[in-house]
Amino acid sequence: MASVDETVRELIERYPCGYPHRTEVLHQILVVLGSGYEWREGQAVSRFPTDDTCVTMHQRFQHSAERVARLEEYGMEVEEEFRTGQCPAEDLRSRASELAQTTGNLLYGPYQPHPTLLFLDVPADADADWAAATAEIAAVVGPLWAAGADLKLDPYERTDYVLRERAKALRKLEATYGPGVVNATA
Repeated sequence: MASVDETVRELIERYPCGYPHRTEVLHQILVVLGSGYEWREGQAVSRFPTDDTCVTMHQRFQHSAERVARLEEYGMEVEEEFRTGQCPAEDLRSRASELAQTTGNLLYGPYQPHPTLLFLDVPADADADWAAATAEIAAVVGPLWAAGADLKLDPYERTDYVLRERAKALRKLEATYGPGVVNATA
């Protein structure tokens, strides 16, 4: 098992195109439902440890020269990563230690609220750095949730169930981190 900083650095190093900074990694681990992480012995750990990197994914989606030519014939622009099979954020991989300490805005906004998210169910025996990381991401996500940033749902996602779960999550967020986290400005 690893500290927050080690875990964040490792994910940025393995997947720089998905996690360009600390905030994005903490969001994935602690806020995204079904991310594969769980609380174990006071730390958030992956249930599916792997040595994979995004390189295999980029290579898998690399287009052949013939396909690139065909797409261009139809006037379509083919991004460099599909031509070369290289990660477009490869330069970030070597900066993972620095980026593990760098906060930033969420790339796609917050994951929608749900009362069973990891950062809303912090165990009493959570290591101090993990407890601090949950508060750190709560300070980012809380104001966005309160402002309705998560409500960019299509009509089919705006079911009574989703809205009830959102209300439960907001109450749990406030009970766990205090009213200031939902009333702060994003």
